[in-house]
Amino acid sequence: MFISCSILGGIKSSTSPEILLANLIRTLVRVKDAGYDTVELYYSNLPSWLGETVQASLDDLSLKAYSIHLPKFLVSFDEMVFDEAVSSTFSLIEALKLKVAVLHLPDQEQLAGGLWEKRFEVLLNRAEKAGCVLALENVPYIKSVDLVILDEIGKHDTRFLGVTLDMEFMHINGSDIEWLTTTFGNRIVNIHFRDSDGSLVGDDGYRHYIVPGEGKIDLPKVVKTLHHAGYRGPLTVELSHRQRRNIIDAKNYAERCLEGL
Repeated sequence: MFISCSILGGIKSSTSPEILLANLIRTLVRVKDAGYDTVELYYSNLPSWLGETVQASLDDLSLKAYSIHLPKFLVSFDEMVFDEAVSSTFSLIEALKLKVAVLHLPDQEQLAGGLWEKRFEVLLNRAEKAGCVLALENVPYIKSVDLVILDEIGKHDTRFLGVTLDMEFMHINGSDIEWLTTTFGNRIVNIHFRDSDGSLVGDDGYRHYIVPGEGKIDLPKVVKTLHHAGYRGPLTVELSHRQRRNIIDAKNYAERCLEGL
């Protein structure tokens, strides 16, 4: 196993590619300064020059991009925006030879509709062409999400369909890591490494992301279980970058979890 850091927690929404690019580069520098060598990117329907600049920035900082988080509501986009976002993002995936593309399932109602099936096939085809595993994340807003993901895997005979296990969501969903590793096996290609106190929002009513070691999950046991199950992918730290200390402490904690494996 190795440690990666998502840049999603450092990206602010913007109205122009130029501002987004500035956020991207600033976040990449912050991640490098925190001691990371590997990152999970976030990208959408953006001009090709922006992707080229991101690639150059990764090279300049000696950072390796292993995975990318697809836009969270991608499958519900307007058709033209969906097509443009898929084309733009997978062009970057191919250029960087990324291994994993993380995809959130749509909501329960959309999941039952024909549009999801149609667009999911498009994404799977693009992932296979790019040599990148499309990894469904165990999001907490889908009832019995682990079984839903298992069902999707059963429907599609392709090695380019996998699973991203988010540790916080695992805790919220009441899932068991031993069951997950036994059930999904080598389909698990990415771990979003953060903690949980049992709630998605804090006392202030805003979404919060708990630094590993500060919540209720026995993360050392989780990492050991993953290791014994043969998982050798990333522990991808996915936290808010508002306080730089968050990603530094998370990396140090992940390193302690990996000691002696």
